[in-house]
Amino acid sequence: MATLTPTLTLASSDISGTDTLDLSVTDSLSIAGGAINFQVVTSTTGTVFAAAANYSKSYVFLKNLDTSIVMTIEKADGGDEYMTLGAGEYAFFPWAAAVDLAVDAASGTPTLEVRIYQAVS
Repeated sequence: MATLTPTLTLASSDISGTDTLDLSVTDSLSIAGGAINFQVVTSTTGTVFAAAANYSKSYVFLKNLDTSIVMTIEKADGGDEYMTLGAGEYAFFPWAAAVDLAVDAASGTPTLEVRIYQAVS
């Protein structure tokens, strides 16, 4: 068993008039071991990058490595759209591994970086 410590910090001195934003949260997550790391070359057709049958509850880090193309993260059957990642954007989120995750691109063949950390059951 290993521990993963994600930290999110949001800060701004001019986001809303006279208020400043200074928010930081940290968690301690128990994971089964190392990360599963890989890259996916996407296209305009949905590509499954995480099949639910291969995982249990996990924490997922995604990063759009492209400098101009937007990617969509969605349920693999073409259903629900979970998020879009603009050029260089990233996300970290818990995943119940109840549905397959897929990615498609607005155009071209940009690359998605994927890291999956399986939670301790």
